[in-house]
Amino acid sequence: MDRKMWLPWLALVGVAALVTTGCEKSQNRKPIVLNPTTRQSAPATRLTAPVAALPATKATTTAPSKKLSHMLIKWTWVEFPEAKLILHKEGDKLNAFLVSNDPPEVINPTYQGNRYYFEMDLDTIDDVKNIAQAEFRHKATSAEPQDTPNGVFLDGDRQHFEPYDIQVVFDQEGDHLIADIRGQFLYFPKGSVNGEWVPIMAQLVAKPEIK
Repeated sequence: MDRKMWLPWLALVGVAALVTTGCEKSQNRKPIVLNPTTRQSAPATRLTAPVAALPATKATTTAPSKKLSHMLIKWTWVEFPEAKLILHKEGDKLNAFLVSNDPPEVINPTYQGNRYYFEMDLDTIDDVKNIAQAEFRHKATSAEPQDTPNGVFLDGDRQHFEPYDIQVVFDQEGDHLIADIRGQFLYFPKGSVNGEWVPIMAQLVAKPEIK
């Protein structure tokens, strides 16, 4: 896929189209894991700096701090802790964990911050040094709620945006990696099986930690 084709993504439909409830329930719900394919296109255009944020979240309207990261959610910039990228290799298997560097109080029931968590099995990458040459794509088999730790969490996990059809591409910048995330997520209001489509984009910069 030519990554230049992503630019019209910003003009795609809507911030919250309702998902129908006609989908059959999945028999085996498993945590969502992104599946890789080899990248053959150039890096995407860099996203511009945040200028606004959703009123209901901890957000910023100023230039981003080095200790913060940002995501464009419903066309609005939302603030998160800085990004962490943890790479783990066991035998021929390489895993990547792209997460927000959450503060200790994240476990407090009264915590109202934002976080994200993406676990990726890098099946086609056999060496950490090749991660910037891979592209990762995930599309869920169902538009129903999934029991998954992956996704974007707002307001102390009171809102969970589940990956539905997303793409992740890594790019190298010095000793840091840039994870470019784009795609459609699903948000289910509490107690509802009717989901809303939510477009999310981000370019998260982190120095990889190899464990």
